This record gives sequence, structure tokens and C-alpha cells, in this order.
Amino acid sequence: MRELQDRTQEQGLKYTDLQDRGLKNMDMLTEPESALKIQAFDVSDKVMEQVYQKAKPKKGFIVKMRLQPRITAPIMILLFVLGASVTGYAASQYLEFRNSKGDVVLSTAKTPAETDASKTYTYTHTQWSEGVRDRLQPGEYAAYYVKDDSINHRNLSNPVLFAYKPNELSSFSSLQDEIKRTEAPLFHNPTHLPNGYRFDFGYVYPVAAYPGVLDKKDYRALTDKLMHQAEAAPKGENLFIQKLSWDKSDFTFARYARGNDYVNITVTKYAPDVTKTTVMQNEQDSAEELTIKGSKVYYIRASETSKPLEVGKNRLGWLDEKRRLHYNISDNQGSPLTKEDLVKIAEDLLVSR
Repeated sequence: MRELQDRTQEQGLKYTDLQDRGLKNMDMLTEPESALKIQAFDVSDKVMEQVYQKAKPKKGFIVKMRLQPRITAPIMILLFVLGASVTGYAASQYLEFRNSKGDVVLSTAKTPAETDASKTYTYTHTQWSEGVRDRLQPGEYAAYYVKDDSINHRNLSNPVLFAYKPNELSSFSSLQDEIKRTEAPLFHNPTHLPNGYRFDFGYVYPVAAYPGVLDKKDYRALTDKLMHQAEAAPKGENLFIQKLSWDKSDFTFARYARGNDYVNITVTKYAPDVTKTTVMQNEQDSAEELTIKGSKVYYIRASETSKPLEVGKNRLGWLDEKRRLHYNISDNQGSPLTKEDLVKIAEDLLVSR
């Protein structure tokens, strides 16, 4: 949840045009809740948005922040804590959506300020994670350990990180086959796309290794193996990789494009213990609550007077609490699309549930 970006978007770059999305506005997200100790770790490559998801901390390990989409540092940020929820109300430019019990399940919030420390970590992390992906084939997933104090001092309890190189599928039918094979979130091809937009590519992302594997013996064994290799390696060898098998996904990505403009649709499956999702926005962005086909959705438009989040000019999304899915539709920064264009796409997705 996969990053904030700054790169010229070119149709031909496909996945690589997502790589330069960094954690510019992230600040490693210290602790939104004083009871939690948060640490950043990698699952870089997942979603084209900024999000926190909160869940009950599991007994026996520290709650972690989950970063996500290939995009050299994730746009999507999943934060695990306590919460639960969608009826909505808007507080000035920020939104809250509540369930029938009155619990907040989704909200928008100001993007954390960037610090020198987060810039340094982001840059270093990006260099190493890209180095790992360069050694992978499409569809391969790997764990890696870096002999680099600037990375490891931020990952003391989870020194082994993960990287995935998406297998970009150029037809929607191929994407649907992969969704079925991996049990990824399913959605139907929207029929009311803006004029000229066509399916470009899509992929699924492995179920994240964190936090479920964090307290397991296999993670500890993997850590011991890679760190032992690092200790025994000759001077100058600093990157140690272990490819992993996988067959389950919790994230689906699809892009529809016309020339250099595009619309991204992402669907993320969140775990039963996740009880709140927070979508980040710039302070100057406008956010409003809409009702589409009976569902409450958020719509965020980047401000014309400030640099927009690299997730694009327009964003629209919602939770499907019954199926535990988070949908998000977004476009590029120079997009010609309007709120109404994204609403039409959302109508297709909501009708086909």
C-alpha cells in the first residue's frame, strides 16, 4: 500500500512510470496513536494512493506500518491499529465515514510532513529495492537483506524486506485469469470509460508477508539465513536475496489509458482485524462525500494552487465492508478528466458487485 511520485508519465513506460513514486509526504509516520510504536517496512509496490489501515495489534509483536506499489516507494501506507466501520459526514475538507454502530471505518487526513530523515530513508530504500527488482523476472517475489545501517536502523525488528516485480498483463481476460488463480480481489471491466480510454495493463500483488509472518519461525529462519550470508560475504557485497514462492494475492491493479493519460483502478482486500482506513490528502485538496448507487464514497481533487499528490488529479473510492474490499479510482496529474468521469466508472463497479 505499494509511495508518492514525481516523474514524467509516459504511456510506453507502463510499470516503470510508477517506479518513481516516493514517500515524499510520509515522515515514516511516527505514531498516530500514542499506544503504538510504528516502524516502516517494505511491501513497496502496491497501490496508487496513500492509505492507512488500522487493525488490532496481534499479541506478541509490535504493530507495523506497511508500505506499498512499484513506484519506488509506496503510495499506499497501511497502518495497523485499533478501530472499526459507513455512514459519513464531512468535517471541513476532511471526511469521516461511519458504520451503523457509529464507528469510523474510513476517513481522510492531512499528509504528514516530510523530514530529512524520511527523505534519506526513502532514497536509500528505493535504490536497494530497485536493485532487487532488477534481478527478478515478472511475477517473482523475493525477500532481501541489505548490509546498510541507514536501512537497518529503521528496521531493527524486521531487517528482512520484500520486493515484487509485477507480471503486467496486457489483456483484461488474462488479468481475470490471474485474479482467479491467486484469489485476488475481482472486479468487472467498466463499460463507461471516458472516450478513447482502453485497458492498458494490469497485475495482482502477493499477499504481503507482513505482519502475519512477523511472528513466525519461518521469517526468523529466513532472517538468520540472509544475515549469516551477509556476515560471511566478502567486503563490498551488501545485498542478499531469497526468492519466495507465492500463490495468493490481496491486491488487484488495472490501468486504462489514452495516450499519456490514464485511469488506475485498484482493489485491496483487507484483513478481518483491519478496522479503519485513512486516505491521505494535501491540506489544500478538496474532499467531498458522494453517494453512488446507494454507497458512500469519497472524492478528492488536488488543489490547483499546490503540488498535487502524485496519485493524480482526481481520486474516488469506497469500502465494501461486506467483502472487506477497498476500491480506489485515480488518474494522472495532468489528467483532463472530471469528477463525473470517475463517478461513471464507479457506477459500473458498484453495479457489478
